[in-house]
Amino acid sequence: VIGRYHTLWTNYAKFYEERGDLRNARVIMEKAVKVPFKSVNELAEMWVEWAEMELRNENFDRAVDIMAKATQAPKRSTVDYFDESLSPQQRVHKSWKLWSFYVDLVESVSTLDETRKVYERIFELRIATPQTVVNYANLLEENKYFEESFKVYERGLDLFSYPVAFELWNLYLQKAVDRKISIERLRDLFEQAVEGCPPKFAKVLYLMYGQLEEERGLARHAMRIYERATRAVSDDDRLDMFNFYITKSASNFGLTSTRSIYERAIAALPDSEAKDMCLKFAEMERRLGEIDRARAIYGHASQFCDPRREPGFWQKWESFEVQHGNEDTFKDMLRIKRSVQAQYNTDVSFIASQAIARSQQAPTEDGAVDDTTQKTDAMAALERQARAPTGFVAASSGPEGGNRAPAVVQPATNPDAIDVDDDL
Repeated sequence: VIGRYHTLWTNYAKFYEERGDLRNARVIMEKAVKVPFKSVNELAEMWVEWAEMELRNENFDRAVDIMAKATQAPKRSTVDYFDESLSPQQRVHKSWKLWSFYVDLVESVSTLDETRKVYERIFELRIATPQTVVNYANLLEENKYFEESFKVYERGLDLFSYPVAFELWNLYLQKAVDRKISIERLRDLFEQAVEGCPPKFAKVLYLMYGQLEEERGLARHAMRIYERATRAVSDDDRLDMFNFYITKSASNFGLTSTRSIYERAIAALPDSEAKDMCLKFAEMERRLGEIDRARAIYGHASQFCDPRREPGFWQKWESFEVQHGNEDTFKDMLRIKRSVQAQYNTDVSFIASQAIARSQQAPTEDGAVDDTTQKTDAMAALERQARAPTGFVAASSGPEGGNRAPAVVQPATNPDAIDVDDDL
């Protein structure tokens, strides 16, 4: 026989149901739920099928009674749902499939109080899912029980940690803000939310917190929150957070207020991102007419920019000097450029990256040379090139070549020649 065991009982009951014999169909279902199924899920399916049969025949109260019977359990059940030593009948009251169907059924055909009792029982058994929390809170909110709805979110946060807690906080805080509860209470909620929040999830919560302060609090409080966010968020979000902070500070307190933020950003960000931040900082100073400050920022950023890999940066600095500088400042820029290039020429990490790039481009005789050998050879070649003095050409004869005696050339001998001295 192919198929699941419980479907045999289901089809057996449907045989009588389709012929109008609901009494015998119920007898079969009642026997089926006592069968020792292999899994709890099969038994739960059997109970659900029985309730659905009653619903098809518009016996709503009977369907609710069946599910109530299926979920009967001690007030404080200590049964482990995954304990295979217990029978499915002993564990089925902790089946989420059963409770999910039950709560949807009661919500559809019964009163709010009855529905709340089912939700409360789910929480007591500690089988609630994140979706259960959201559904229960929404139910209470729809019926104007706003404070009770907030308490459900708090109970859910006690049950779940991150990343689930982030989604619950996101919903809870948005509902609380929309409800326009007191600013002091909202601040307490946001402080609870960001406390212990992993960096990966911090950005959204801090942005919501800052927006609250901008709309209902003080702008300076919002700026302090954004400053905290630049330290709390993940490395991937830090640049975006600094840019957002700078924009908000400029719009509320003017461009000059962003100087300290730029300085902290340049110190905190990795080199590649610090370079971009320096360019924005220099452009801001240029617009304010602070040419010397802008030039100093370009000079600071130059340490991050190898002229061969970041030609755009040097082009911008050159254009800046052409527009605002003089011959001396332009020469200083060129001198710094040469100095930076020389620094990168002797930098080990740069040499390694260049070696890898060249080894990948160089053709090989066989078309597939071992990667380790390529990198080693290229590294050695670059190291020799970096250490060699500029303009130096290696001699072919070495230092002792000029002092070595010239080689004596042996004359060719003729074996048939006559030695005159022997005859004399």
